[in-house]
Amino acid sequence: MSHDGSARATPHILVVGGGRDIPVRLRAAGARTTFLCRLEVLPSIREVEQAAGAHGLAHTAPVEAWVELARLLHARHPFTAVASFSEKDQDKAAHVAEALELPWHSPETVTLVHDKLAMRERLRAVGVDPTHNALAGSVADIIAFGTERGWPVVVKPAQGTGSSGVTVVAGPEEAEAAWAWAGGAQWVENPLVLVEEYLTGAEFSVETISEDGVHLPVAVVAKHALPTHCVEVGHVAPAGIPAETEARVHILVKELLTALGVRQGVTHTELKLTDDGSVRVVETHLRPAGDDIPTLVRDAVGIDLIDLLVEQTLGRSVLDGLRGNRTAVAEAAGGAAVWYAVPRFPGRVVEVAGVDKARAMPHVVAVDPAIAPGEMVTEVRDSFSRVASVRAVAPTAQAALDAAKAAAALVEAVVEQQDERAGE
Repeated sequence: MSHDGSARATPHILVVGGGRDIPVRLRAAGARTTFLCRLEVLPSIREVEQAAGAHGLAHTAPVEAWVELARLLHARHPFTAVASFSEKDQDKAAHVAEALELPWHSPETVTLVHDKLAMRERLRAVGVDPTHNALAGSVADIIAFGTERGWPVVVKPAQGTGSSGVTVVAGPEEAEAAWAWAGGAQWVENPLVLVEEYLTGAEFSVETISEDGVHLPVAVVAKHALPTHCVEVGHVAPAGIPAETEARVHILVKELLTALGVRQGVTHTELKLTDDGSVRVVETHLRPAGDDIPTLVRDAVGIDLIDLLVEQTLGRSVLDGLRGNRTAVAEAAGGAAVWYAVPRFPGRVVEVAGVDKARAMPHVVAVDPAIAPGEMVTEVRDSFSRVASVRAVAPTAQAALDAAKAAAALVEAVVEQQDERAGE
């Protein structure tokens, strides 16, 4: 077979960004991978020596530079697909895919999903969700929005992830602190701040696979978060909501994804079932969920979202086979949960205690510390400032949740005592 024929026979995926373990799984499925990412991402790429290539650009490089480099790489060894598995630089992935005439999300869809103000405007315009928000250029803007729309409100970065910079603001006296918190958010490059209506009620996520504009919700997962800054401390699957409510949730997610132009891939959508009985959108993401949620879905309902994404990235259809398997999967469903230990005291970590005891608890299948001795812990600011995750699998969702919470309570970051005389 000629060199060109071999290249066509083997899928060659241009991965924009890092992608955690998904590129590893792509290679295990028979694909070649080439990375195009920020220079600072290169050292964190898993098994990068197994990739066909890895190319870095400065984070300040314009989109045109990413597209030009992608064109050069494509001319040498053509790509069969473009993929990007985290928010950072998905905008570049969209423009690259468009330039190479390869399937992926359009630049418009990425903009609508990433820009929370644009997303709300689109959803209101098409009648999917009436929730209001606005850009806040000052503390006074937050107070004005809350006075007009009612308190509480949510203040958060216009673009962000991991609950970084988010505050629920009960009244005008808390606006200044919320403004400062949003401005100090980590992992956020867009400095703009949003204020929006606070939706009171239980929060869920919906994990969905889309193909050719058809959306199939795979699982609804219940979320537990801290009250003020909305940092997630636990998830449980399945959510256990009534069938009628789940049907309404599925309808809203399908309408949402269609309104934003999503046609392919795994998405993670956060919703609230509000106290007045309505279902409202919090936000959505063009990637699989974090926080071990794909693993919970696999353990609870027997569907591996990452496997589906890998198959789809390789150009294979997945929906028909998934639909045909759902009845058997539902009958075999159990429960899975993850719970997070959080810092109890600020300081420099001496040890993460209680890990072995937590691992020995019934139904617990994994305990993973997120910090190490020598690191500093503070108050919980975002999803990246937790102590450890504890995952449990049990015959029911409630049993899994109870087990994960009980085991997480045993894990603690032991910190150095602060010298009260310091600074005297």
